[in-house]
Amino acid sequence: MFKGVMVAFGIIIILALIPIVHIAGLPFGPFIGGYYGIASVGPIPGSTGRQALALGSILGVLILIPFLIGAVLVMVLSDFNVAVLWFLVVVATFYYATMVALGAWYAGLRATT
Repeated sequence: MFKGVMVAFGIIIILALIPIVHIAGLPFGPFIGGYYGIASVGPIPGSTGRQALALGSILGVLILIPFLIGAVLVMVLSDFNVAVLWFLVVVATFYYATMVALGAWYAGLRATT
């Protein structure tokens, strides 16, 4: 599972950093990362839904770290509304975790058919 998390996280980061691709890479990167992340793990016994949930949860916690660092930097360097900032951190973290789980679930369902 660690390999899948690292592959998914790498895809998300790469899609976010490429200049023109980041327009589509930010919203669709987690789904693509989850799809290829769980596919790189190989066959794991168990439910595809549980695997997808585990991958999404782990990657959600992992992606929370850069969001927290960014939020703290914005709080220190500007006078942005703190409530809005932390709301965006929570929403973005749940979005990324959910999209990774959906991508991994789709890959698992596609592999079984």
